[in-house]
Amino acid sequence: MYRRCIEDPMAAHLDFRMCDIAGTWESREGAPRIRIYRDDTRKGGGYYLELAYDRRTRFVRIIRRYGRYIRYFDFCGFVGIAYDAERDVLRLSVYGNYYRTDEQSEY
Repeated sequence: MYRRCIEDPMAAHLDFRMCDIAGTWESREGAPRIRIYRDDTRKGGGYYLELAYDRRTRFVRIIRRYGRYIRYFDFCGFVGIAYDAERDVLRLSVYGNYYRTDEQSEY
């Protein structure tokens, strides 16, 4: 007999601080660039994710929490967020892996 494994391979990457993922991220697979930032000017503050397909096409979504650890944003459906601090890789469930960029300028 074999034992059935029910563990989630991403579970170790779901517990992270939002300030650790703030910044500009880029995909090597051709997905849109993203920027994660904190907006204290809005009521309650919070972290936002901006998807930029090009200079004129941008979408801003609030990052929400489901349960204790699951972070997501709604962009035509549920898009989960996971972060690997050891490799500094952000994973979006629909778009794949993202890598931090050093540039702070506009897209």
